[in-house]
Amino acid sequence: MRKSSYVSLLFLMLSFIRTTNAQQLLPLDEDAYYEKIQKELVHNHDSTRIDNYLLVSEYWLQKDSIKSKEALFQAQRLAKKDSVFWGRTLFYEAQYYNQQNQKDKAKQTYEAAISALEKSQLPADKKILAATWYNLALNQFGKKGYDYVVDILTNKAIPLASELKDTLITAHYYSQLGLVFMSVGQFDKAEEQHFKALQLLKNIEDEGVIHLHTYFNLVSNYCYKPDSRRAKIYLDKAARILKPYPNSPHYPNYYYQEGMYYTTTTNATKALESLNKGVKLAKKYGQMQILQMLEFRIYNNYLMQRDYIKAKDILENIVEDGLLIREANNKKIVFQQLAIVNEALDDYKTALQWQKQAFVLSDSLQQVNLLEKMNELEIVHTTTEKQRTIDKLNLEKIEAALENREKNFKITILVVTLALLLIISLLVYRNYSKQRRLNRQIQINHHQQLQQIENERRFEASQSILQGEEQERHRIAQDLHDSMGGMLASIRMQLSNDFLSSTEKQHTIVQQLDQAIVEMRRISRNLMPETLKNLGLEITLQELCESMANKNLKVQFEAYNISRHIPFATELALYRITQECISNTLKHAHATMVIVQISQDENRLNLTIEDDGRGFEKNKTTYGLGIKNIENRVNLINGTLDIATSQGEGTTINIECYV
Repeated sequence: MRKSSYVSLLFLMLSFIRTTNAQQLLPLDEDAYYEKIQKELVHNHDSTRIDNYLLVSEYWLQKDSIKSKEALFQAQRLAKKDSVFWGRTLFYEAQYYNQQNQKDKAKQTYEAAISALEKSQLPADKKILAATWYNLALNQFGKKGYDYVVDILTNKAIPLASELKDTLITAHYYSQLGLVFMSVGQFDKAEEQHFKALQLLKNIEDEGVIHLHTYFNLVSNYCYKPDSRRAKIYLDKAARILKPYPNSPHYPNYYYQEGMYYTTTTNATKALESLNKGVKLAKKYGQMQILQMLEFRIYNNYLMQRDYIKAKDILENIVEDGLLIREANNKKIVFQQLAIVNEALDDYKTALQWQKQAFVLSDSLQQVNLLEKMNELEIVHTTTEKQRTIDKLNLEKIEAALENREKNFKITILVVTLALLLIISLLVYRNYSKQRRLNRQIQINHHQQLQQIENERRFEASQSILQGEEQERHRIAQDLHDSMGGMLASIRMQLSNDFLSSTEKQHTIVQQLDQAIVEMRRISRNLMPETLKNLGLEITLQELCESMANKNLKVQFEAYNISRHIPFATELALYRITQECISNTLKHAHATMVIVQISQDENRLNLTIEDDGRGFEKNKTTYGLGIKNIENRVNLINGTLDIATSQGEGTTINIECYV
């Protein structure tokens, strides 16, 4: 159930992006911005008035469709169809149709705007052309998929913005590209694009709305990964930008991101508190799209808490409002969630009704896609037939010309051609045979090298394991000698002394025997933790973290979706690796905080141990036996190891393996 809701939220998130016209880039202080536009509308030049009317139309687009349409009409009245500004007005007209959910009309108008804007060399028109391409891609997402959106951003919008050397807009499109990757669950690719945006923005001192949206997108991406620590970093950056503008209409989106962060940290109370703040402000500012996204997030929290009655009420309100389900895909997702919630409430009849409606929508969507595909194939077929006719006529013309040439010339050309083909064929065959022999020899050599490397790796692993075992034997012997030996010797002396009274002697001996038993259990637990066999990896790691923490070092443990069916060899290896990493931190890192995080995604396990210690320079440090033991244990479970560190920056160790 949780996974289904998670996928639905990702899909609805991209739907929200499309509905809100790819995140409006209105300034943080919208009131001052609108007042400035109104003052400039009294300008006498038609060109300036056209641009300002278009900005007014954009300002009211999500707040008041009538005012938005009115301003657009004034701009088109001044521009007229033959004006150089007509392409700009077509873009804003398409935005209006898209906001009204008139998708087909919006598509036609976007295409008309592109045709007009491509004829202009003005920087302002090229900037709007980039926006037109991107919004057309979002308009067609439901039909052509996210690959089409990625293609348009990569090959149209970003190159146009880069050509204009517009750093802010280029950064915005990189962040939007990351948002598209995030919406289909490709979080690493999304992070890469967001960082490209941040790289462009770092030299801009005044942080504005594009910085804000980029930080919002990174918060969402890290919450979905999940990585709550990094999400908090960018949530705080967004809060810092908004702080001077307490009445900013961007706050509903901020509270949406804050709610996601608290959801990721499993703090449902604070998550619902933030989301409800966002709902209140979204209603105040008339932001109906973000309002329903906030409500769907509230539904998700209730679902995770298994408060199915409240979850059902939220979904029914979303259906009643109707805004989020205007698109068929969104409606299908909401209906499916209603079926899930009613089934959880044992109301199978209602659940079946909602599921049937979802199936009907699925069939309808498939039928529409099929018809569109058939139309596309028909167009391709018609075009192909026309081309075949043209090719046939050209071929007949060429054949007629060839027939008029002399017969002897034909024979000469034919003989020369055959001779050349024969020579080329012989050369190709000879080169192919030679290359084949060379490739075979290279393959043999490569296989031998791989076999040699594998043998060396296994030998090194065996040597390290033997060294580790020898070191462990030495440690156990030392423990037994220093601890158990001393305790038993003391007990022997107590038994041989006569100056103590019988009762006192017995009491002392019993205490020392108890201490010896506790020490023996500690040594036994270090050899093989019984908790790992009985309760599994998650509980054992949590106990290890608690036992190794002290007043100078805090050890925080986080686990996500860990199965109880992991092979014991893998569990033991990950336990020993964690034990070794925390021991190294205690000995060398001078750290105050260690975070141990383990997560499982189907058959993939990820273990991360991160400290805030002094770190080290990887290129200048020779790894000791501890690190080599970690490497060998990772190799034994066919995993991968990555150590990220630098002097003064702490150390992060990532292990990934499959079970």
